[in-house]
Amino acid sequence: MTDVPQETAERLALRARRSMDSGDISTAIEQQNQAVELRKQELGRLEKESPTLTDERREAAHRLSDYLGRLGGMYRRADLIPDGIDAYRDGKDIEQKYRLDDSYNLTNWIVLQLVDDPTRLKALTSEINHAIALIGVQVEGPRRDQWWAWADLGQLCLLGRRPREAREAYEHFQQARPRRVDYQSVLAVLGSLREQFMASEPDLAADLDDTIKYLESASAVS
Repeated sequence: MTDVPQETAERLALRARRSMDSGDISTAIEQQNQAVELRKQELGRLEKESPTLTDERREAAHRLSDYLGRLGGMYRRADLIPDGIDAYRDGKDIEQKYRLDDSYNLTNWIVLQLVDDPTRLKALTSEINHAIALIGVQVEGPRRDQWWAWADLGQLCLLGRRPREAREAYEHFQQARPRRVDYQSVLAVLGSLREQFMASEPDLAADLDDTIKYLESASAVS
């Protein structure tokens, strides 16, 4: 019996994760790209065949957005930054087109550009403020209990030079009961940004450093 494309996509994504876990990043990227292509075909087919089935299309869009986010992360680990930015951009476009309650690709699209080139901060001001407003609405609704939503909001508020709002977001982050490994994930990104901005934006680097110390202290007692 021949597998349907959705099952093949799931199997490829699982293989990609296993390849990543074993350190074979190039194979993981190849497998994840194949999975992404199948998810794109799935969504395109639904657009043509079921234009009125909004929920079904949104579910397919969520799957594609998730797969693109994973692909972006793989490119990032392989230090293929431009490819990672492109993957996150495509995922961000899906999030926005289908009004998904998600911000993973949007946030990483912004952050990875700044990790690559911190001088792009001013050029990204509009996108940062848009993302803050968007996630601000999401955390008032369906994402209020998601630690990663509050972490995204805090990170973007720091980049938007809104440290008070960032601290409030990280307080909510703690209330959402993240695990120690979740703290580590958030701290790793903040640490990368701090290092990048030390020379060009020392005030921002100082705000990032304050937040890192705050979260390290919170993590120690969590």
